[in-house]
Amino acid sequence: MASNRSVRRAQEPVTYTCALCDSEDEVRWYCNDCQENLCDRCKEFHSRGKKTKNDDVVSIGDANRQGDKPVPEVCKLHPGKQLDLFCSDCNEFLCGICLSKIHKHHNWKPFEDEFSSKLQHLKEHMAAISTKIKHFKNETSKRHHDNEGFNDNIDTVRKEVNSKRTKLKAEVDYIADGILAELSALEKEESTMNKKDCQRSEKKVEELTRLLNEAEMTDTSSVSLFETERSLRKKLPLYDVNVRYVSPKQPRFVTESIDRVMLTKTFGKVHHENQYEKIDIDSKHVQRLSKFSVPQRHQPFSICPVDDSHAWLSMHQYQRLVLVNKKGVVKESIKLDFCPFLITMVGTTDILMTSDPRRTFVYKLSLHNKQVTTFADIRPHQSHDVGINEWGEVFVSTDTPEIVVLNQSGTIIRKVAIGSEKILDIVCLSSGRLCVVHTIRGSLADRHMKITDESGTVIQTWTGDLDNSQKGDRMNLYNMSCDKYDRVFVPDNHNNQVYVLPRDGKQAMCLLNQTHGVVRPSALGVDTCGNVWIGCEDGTVHVMGL
Repeated sequence: MASNRSVRRAQEPVTYTCALCDSEDEVRWYCNDCQENLCDRCKEFHSRGKKTKNDDVVSIGDANRQGDKPVPEVCKLHPGKQLDLFCSDCNEFLCGICLSKIHKHHNWKPFEDEFSSKLQHLKEHMAAISTKIKHFKNETSKRHHDNEGFNDNIDTVRKEVNSKRTKLKAEVDYIADGILAELSALEKEESTMNKKDCQRSEKKVEELTRLLNEAEMTDTSSVSLFETERSLRKKLPLYDVNVRYVSPKQPRFVTESIDRVMLTKTFGKVHHENQYEKIDIDSKHVQRLSKFSVPQRHQPFSICPVDDSHAWLSMHQYQRLVLVNKKGVVKESIKLDFCPFLITMVGTTDILMTSDPRRTFVYKLSLHNKQVTTFADIRPHQSHDVGINEWGEVFVSTDTPEIVVLNQSGTIIRKVAIGSEKILDIVCLSSGRLCVVHTIRGSLADRHMKITDESGTVIQTWTGDLDNSQKGDRMNLYNMSCDKYDRVFVPDNHNNQVYVLPRDGKQAMCLLNQTHGVVRPSALGVDTCGNVWIGCEDGTVHVMGL
């Protein structure tokens, strides 16, 4: 806080000395061109001189520069007084009278001292801007380089695929096209991420350049310096140079030995890790994106997302399939002559479904013309759940230990037996693997999950072990789903929970429970963005973001 002596000094009237006659009387003028104070008499001489008659002579209070020394403005509250003080508590300029009346007990300092401090801060901000511009330019250059290498690698893999393709028979064309489509999808995904990353860096360079230009154009002898410095102080932390993009993982083409299953292993596979960093699931960070009630509050039987904001629903005792958005708004409703049970999408054009009550049929709905046909009759079995693997094979659970496998024409091509207990629900994972829900001794409230290979050999069994050393007892596992990382999400109707089982883990974690509003979940689907849609028996659907 200022001393009494400083206060008295600040209250004294400001005096100026004439640059021509050294007089302190009537010094009321300032020449912006000569940068000199003038008294009334010398101002007249100055205005008549040959070299100075056209100079910009103004009232000393309106002076806009005085060498490198800032010129205070005139106080609007107290005319004739200069704003030559700065109150640090109120962040405003003062004259001596303002100080004595309002700011007497505040922390203040001379205008020139604060001006010097702000000028130094402005220079530091400008240096920081230049450093950040250089950083983001380097990031853009490196990103372009990585993108070129990625695309070169894609081209190399594409050539290997085509070379291998020419050596195989015509039946391989289907598989080759599928692999090429996968590569194109990877290339498109990388191109999209590259464009986003580069646009983000370029946008930051553009914005920072604009800030730098504004800083360079700031009049360092006026109060606009304070506004510019304050603006830069707020904006600069928004440009964090410590954020790094995740470099894409390079795919490679690996040729396998000759085997069966549609010649896929004969042809080869694209081996690539997930292109971008997988987000670990943490139930603490789960948030509900939306909650809505289904038509007439029917219990959802099956949820089949089609993109990141829409999903098809089948419901208990409801002879319709309904397409809703994340807010529950019905976008389409298709009337059927039976009640659909469990459903799955065939690409983006068709829906396969079973019926409630159970029949021996699997039905197909064409979204193009809204026509329903019988896709397959698997008698003597009754169809329960239906799934499609990466090769287009259709798997149908039958409430027995046996799974019926169909081709795209609906013809039974084989049957897979898994254990001795009933198989209720089924999810097709990558690499020909299956995830199935078994009943234990036929009990609806006592089930566990198994992961098998394409022949039905059990690879992994989950009986309820959780990552918190607990165990889910008497689980009533329902219609499950998986994400693109092969993590299996499964609702437990008996314990009011939703579990997630990682690809290579024997322990699951409890992702959602009653604290998230999930009560007696009976249906689940994962959309293209990884959001989890959960249907509950009371007819509500929760869309959870992970």
